[in-house]
Formats: sequence, structure tokens, C-alpha cells
Amino acid sequence: MNEPCAVWAMTMVNTDLGYLLHSRPFRDSSVICDFLLQQHGRVSVLYKGVRKAGKQGAKGRLLQPFSQLSVSFDGRNELKAGRVLESAGAPTFLVGYQLYSGLYLNELMVRLLHKEEPVPTLFDQYQRAIQDLLGGRLEMVLRRFERELLSELGYELTLQWDTSGDPVSATSIYLYQPDQGFSLIHQLPRDSALHQRCFSGQHLLAIQRHEYDDQAVASAAKKLSRLALAPHLGDKPLRSRELFKQFAQ
Repeated sequence: MNEPCAVWAMTMVNTDLGYLLHSRPFRDSSVICDFLLQQHGRVSVLYKGVRKAGKQGAKGRLLQPFSQLSVSFDGRNELKAGRVLESAGAPTFLVGYQLYSGLYLNELMVRLLHKEEPVPTLFDQYQRAIQDLLGGRLEMVLRRFERELLSELGYELTLQWDTSGDPVSATSIYLYQPDQGFSLIHQLPRDSALHQRCFSGQHLLAIQRHEYDDQAVASAAKKLSRLALAPHLGDKPLRSRELFKQFAQ
């Protein structure tokens, strides 16, 4: 008669490339990190003892946003156990408006991305956004990424067609309906809330082409992004926007 044998479930260690989106202290010396990972999407990982001096503390000093990391973790729960953490490239340092723009992108992903759902296209767009922030033209970088994020969430902005399926005309006015699109209207509404959701066809077509040199187009694009993101962000203010305002004062 065979002896009963115990089967131990082994937890696989995952290693992935990614970026730190947000971190917060946990207990005396540990940190809970939100990462955007190339193969795993947004993942929360607990790294123990990284706020201490010594070897573990050296690992903690790698936990800086915008620089690519090699992240190893395991665990079956939503909060993973961190293992190895290594630099995967030269560090990237954003300052001033670049920094607060990057923090804004990070906060959007922490708030809107579901955990452990791969988003490889968005990961590539984020890498591009970080490098583009270093080169300036912040409006273009932010607006492009916001649209990519909305598309990833299943709410792609279609700017060249109205809700009836007709091409957007540069000489017409359109009312934006969140998660539906742009409806042709023949006169501006008197209601101030509706008025805020109106866009000229000329501006919509320029936004579609990412042409933000005209300040009126840049302002319209920013307004549109806020309207499109608002239903998904809810009532809680974005901390990065508040920091940006304080920096600009």
C-alpha cells in the first residue's frame, strides 16, 4: 500500500520590467508599491525592510518613479510579496512641470487601471510619454496619453465622426456626450453646463491630429480630456493636479 504523499503548491516567482507608479510606507520599515509592469499590468507589491539601512535599504533607494526596474514578486493574493528589485536602465529625472505631469499620468493609472490586467500597448505609450516629457511639449504628451488610457478602458474618443456616423465638419458645433460621442447641434445651448460640453468641429479635427500650437485648441483638448475622464475618476480630486497648481503659483 502506497504511503499518502503531501503535495505542496509552489508559488511561482514572476519577474517583469516596469515602473513605479506610487509607493506608501507600511509598518516600521516596509513599503507597498504600485507598479505598471510590461506583462502583468498594474500590480501592488510589498517590499519588506526597504526603509532600513543596509542591503534592504539599498533596494529601497531604487524605488523612484520614471526609471525602469526589474521587479520580481510572488503570491496569489492581490498584494504580492516583493523579491528581487533591480535597476533596468539609466535613471530618469523629471523636474518642474515635467515632474508634475509625470505624477499626473501615474495617478491616472493608479486610479483607473484594474489590477493584474496586462496593458502592453499602454505600457509602450507610457515609456514614450516619459521620454517625451523630457523634451517638453507637455500638452501634446498629456493629451495623447489620456486618449490612449481612455481607449484602453474601452472609451476611445472618436473625433472625426459624430454620433450619427457623419464626418465632423470644421464649420459646425458639437455637443459632447460622455461615453457616447459628439452630437451635431445647430445653436449653442443657454444652459451653462451644456455649454461647457460644446466644441467646434475645427477644434475637434485639430485635436484628432494632435495639433496643439493654437492655444484655443490646447484649451479645448484639455477641457475634453477632463470631461471624458470625469465619469471614471469620480468625485475624489486628483492629488497631482493640486500639486501642479501649487507649483504654478
